[in-house]
Amino acid sequence: MFKKIIDKSVQRFWGGSAQPPAVSRRAKGTTRIVLPRGESALEWGQPSPLPHAEPPPTPYPLNCLSTGLREVVAAITKKTQAPEAIAAQSVLAVVSLTFASRVKVQTLSSTANATCFFVLVALSGERKSATDGWAMGGVNRTVLKLRDEFAQLIKEHEQTIKTLERDEAKPPRPVCPNFLVTEPTIEGAFKAISSGAGFLGWFSDEAATFFGGHSMSQEKQALTCGIISKFWDGAYFIRPRVTQEGDGFVPSTSTTLNLMFQPNLIRQSFGNEFMLGQGILARMLPAWPESNMGKRRYRPSDASDDAIVDKFQEATAKALRDNLEDPSERTLKLSAGAFKQCVAFHDAVELELGRGGWAADISSFAAKAPEHACRLAALMTLFEDPEATEISEATMTSACGLVKYHLQQFKYLCIAGTNDDAVSHAQKLLDWLKSNLTAGEGFATERILQTGPVPTRRRQTMDMALAILVQHDWIAKLPDGTVVDDRPRRRAYMLNPNA
Repeated sequence: MFKKIIDKSVQRFWGGSAQPPAVSRRAKGTTRIVLPRGESALEWGQPSPLPHAEPPPTPYPLNCLSTGLREVVAAITKKTQAPEAIAAQSVLAVVSLTFASRVKVQTLSSTANATCFFVLVALSGERKSATDGWAMGGVNRTVLKLRDEFAQLIKEHEQTIKTLERDEAKPPRPVCPNFLVTEPTIEGAFKAISSGAGFLGWFSDEAATFFGGHSMSQEKQALTCGIISKFWDGAYFIRPRVTQEGDGFVPSTSTTLNLMFQPNLIRQSFGNEFMLGQGILARMLPAWPESNMGKRRYRPSDASDDAIVDKFQEATAKALRDNLEDPSERTLKLSAGAFKQCVAFHDAVELELGRGGWAADISSFAAKAPEHACRLAALMTLFEDPEATEISEATMTSACGLVKYHLQQFKYLCIAGTNDDAVSHAQKLLDWLKSNLTAGEGFATERILQTGPVPTRRRQTMDMALAILVQHDWIAKLPDGTVVDDRPRRRAYMLNPNA
């Protein structure tokens, strides 16, 4: 039977019969329910939302981005129809790598690297890779061009060696400047640093291999978290190895990090007490945007958006080349107005860090909020004017607005990290029920097992999800023997009329 359904679906997809699907959504409100004799109608209250099972309905503060960056993010968003937060995170990460890798920024207490760490949570199919591809276009072209140039240098090097006399010293082998790690591991990062580029970018649109991989295994977690935190802090390392010459000194390396993963890893990351306590997550600017899936109609690319993205790619490619050719560093100062604005932001956050305050349970991230604001302000300043020497008050105000968004996202993710997987399954089941049933309609569990969301077609998963929905008053169990679709059922439920 199942094979016949698939065969018919494939036939229709490739131009066969235009009949409706063999397994289709039934019309809402057609289920007939008869309660057993003596049973009275159910009494209902208002259902309560499931706890942080879905992204928060918080829009990305696009108006807080500088004019040029806002234009780029809007163009990539229109091209991909991905959530604005995905485009913003990718664009800011690329700016961090290309414009800010040779820059320090003044903070309230000292100076820090102007580069930033970003982490994005989004479902598969949310067009993370497509968005990142447009943002990274200039970087990727530069990397490939550098590889081609390196291959040519190797050929010339080999030719030179062939012409040497026996006693002549061999010239050193060329080194390809490596600054990009797309499979984020500690070993890969230090290998890239050894090429001598002087800065580093960790970029992965499939960071499950990081958060759920060997680097974060029980044996490696403490080491990995500690090293990544030191990258953000701008620390140097001494890593002596038997197989390497020298004392193992690794200079401070300005690092940009941009990791993307799916919501099923929230518990392993933002629900991980060690990672929260150690501080690695506090150094990352998080976002978990609402999904756009189901609302994306095809539309051709607009020429004006293409031009904006092309211009961004050219600018970031040039900035990257400049970084490679000129290793000198400089410091971006805070103007008097920017300093004053940052102090006000610091004091406002500090008030919420006390016992019982809104930020008391996310103190690790909140305490770094002013520095995050300085770094974001630096990115916006540098993109608009690569030769700028100070950050304006208006830019700092906007940066503080961005960090306020990330504060909310961080707290929300920390709470979501305490959820069991059952809550996520319950939310998917609830969405399915509301889409397929009319409020107040009854259903038998067989319907879920046959046509419901894939995870809840397993009886144990379904039972746990149903129990959560009952607890939050979205559904109620009907008495045994209730007739649903002309058959008495042992297990039947009703969707809250207020759903």
